[in-house]
Amino acid sequence: MKVAMKRTLVVLAVGAAMAGCAAGPGKRGVQESDLRSSSHFITEQLIGDMDFPTLQRNLFQHRSACGSAPRFVMDKGETSLATLIETAEIPHDYENVVLADLIQYPDSWRASKRVAVRVYSYYYNDNVQQRVDRMLDAVRRPGVCAPTDG
Repeated sequence: MKVAMKRTLVVLAVGAAMAGCAAGPGKRGVQESDLRSSSHFITEQLIGDMDFPTLQRNLFQHRSACGSAPRFVMDKGETSLATLIETAEIPHDYENVVLADLIQYPDSWRASKRVAVRVYSYYYNDNVQQRVDRMLDAVRRPGVCAPTDG
């Protein structure tokens, strides 16, 4: 009986150790950094005559008119880098979230102010493409509400 009990304890200990390794330290599902890879890349666009203050104003206007808008989050310590997150709140898991990295370019003699957008999603299908389009339309055409918006 002692041998059977030892085997049971060893099996339980190994199972617990494997479960802990699978989850990883502090990791909870798909994270923001996991999306930023070529395998999850959807599209890249350049929005002309746009800067971050204009983009944020458009999002506020869209939220006011339609009841929802993507969340704008500045990168810590950066003035020209930000992220646009499809959800109103910052999610714990990005598996079903559309994410866009933003780069703000200033006016220059070669081009006016503009924002580069790189969009990522863990999954891609027609539904995700529609969500991407709605997210970008909130920036480009604020106040034009999609049927699923507010």
